[in-house]
Amino acid sequence: MSKIFNKVAIIGLGLIGGSLGISIRKNHIASKVIGFSRKSSTLKHAKKIGAIDEGSKNFKLLKDCDLVILSAPVKTIIDQIKIISPLLSKDCLIIDVGSTKFEIIQTAEKFLDRKVDFIGMHPLAGSEKRGIKNAGRMLFTGSLCILTPTKRNKPKNVLKVKQLWKKLGARTVALTPLEHDKVIAFTSHLPHLTAFSLISSPPNNYLKYASGGLKDITRVAGSDAMLWADIFFTNKEQILNSISSLENQLSEFKDIIRHDRQDKLIKKLEAAKLKRNKLSY
Repeated sequence: MSKIFNKVAIIGLGLIGGSLGISIRKNHIASKVIGFSRKSSTLKHAKKIGAIDEGSKNFKLLKDCDLVILSAPVKTIIDQIKIISPLLSKDCLIIDVGSTKFEIIQTAEKFLDRKVDFIGMHPLAGSEKRGIKNAGRMLFTGSLCILTPTKRNKPKNVLKVKQLWKKLGARTVALTPLEHDKVIAFTSHLPHLTAFSLISSPPNNYLKYASGGLKDITRVAGSDAMLWADIFFTNKEQILNSISSLENQLSEFKDIIRHDRQDKLIKKLEAAKLKRNKLSY
């Protein structure tokens, strides 16, 4: 079976990076996988569970990699692009798995040599859990990965990353970086922001009476604070737009309930139910 890549580097060995390493190695997508982390304990664990062949803290090992995967919080990815740009071979392909795209792509196009191809992507396959200890081979099976190629990307490299995600068990769809950020502001970022807001609303002494509904809806409020702060600030304009949309919906519900408009309330609840049933899995 021919491999898509020779040597792959994964910078950031958390849930996504670790799962990518496991899946790439198990599916024989690359000849070698090198993992990079600031923590020796993370590198040791990643090697133990089969996520990497070799671990390092030294970015000099990037020089002969043909694929580099940036798997860190968004602002860290932006900083890493600037740091690693002088160390890459001219035909290297770089991808990232950050949750916002526009600012990352802008940074890549500014700092990377034009011969180095950077393709942004966002696998919709995470969870509120973090860290290499939660990584697994099946994380991407049946998932969707959004690719955000630009006119600067080589068609052969776009094809390669599509092949990569297909072998990982994921479907792919292409959006522009800005389209991605607009869409994901509503479908991912706003739900997280709503969960953070919702769990912050009840008085602490009410929580012992929490129903399964509250627990289900606020599950993602257990996500990493620093990670989500990065996401909110690097997609500020689109998230503010999505918040305004939610505020309008809440205001409408508030007005209907205040004025005892049962007929209108039922109609609105039924419309929401129909829309919810259209969600794909």
